[in-house]
Amino acid sequence: MTKTYSIANFVEDLRAITRETSDEGTIISRIEPLARRLAVEKAWLEKHHYNTDPDQGFGVHLLHEEPDHSLAVFAVAWLPGRGAPPHDHGTWAVVAGVEGSERNILYKRDDDRSRADHAQLSVKSDRTIQNGEIVSMKTGGIHSVINESNTVSLSLHTYGKHLNHTGRAQYDLTTNAKKDFIVTVA
Repeated sequence: MTKTYSIANFVEDLRAITRETSDEGTIISRIEPLARRLAVEKAWLEKHHYNTDPDQGFGVHLLHEEPDHSLAVFAVAWLPGRGAPPHDHGTWAVVAGVEGSERNILYKRDDDRSRADHAQLSVKSDRTIQNGEIVSMKTGGIHSVINESNTVSLSLHTYGKHLNHTGRAQYDLTTNAKKDFIVTVA
């Protein structure tokens, strides 16, 4: 009989992986199958993880965070037709689809980065993830998210550090403005 994979098991594995290496590519490649397993098994999932913040367009539910704000794991619930503007995470990220679908548009920076409040972006790729599918980014990766369905979708997010402790940014594609991006966490 296969043992259920829990948040506690996942966190234990995250700690072991990040103790063994600091290489983001290696960390991400080792976390991806574990995040996929957790997302597919869903034993950790609770009804309140589907709660959303209408002002924000999504709900962010902290599942784990180390005392130094590292190794943060969240369940994120996306309202239908809503999402997040282009943004970075200030850390590496592994996102696994849990329920429904989540469209991720990944961007590249086209400007010379000489202005702190300015960024020119262009689309690098566009893909929709569903249950058990993964989208990952190294530090500096930029993406936007939208739930194009008519029901709440849910995804599992794993980061090297809690999002509100990384100095991350959001980007406006019309004005090229770059500004801080802080989210409300339930």
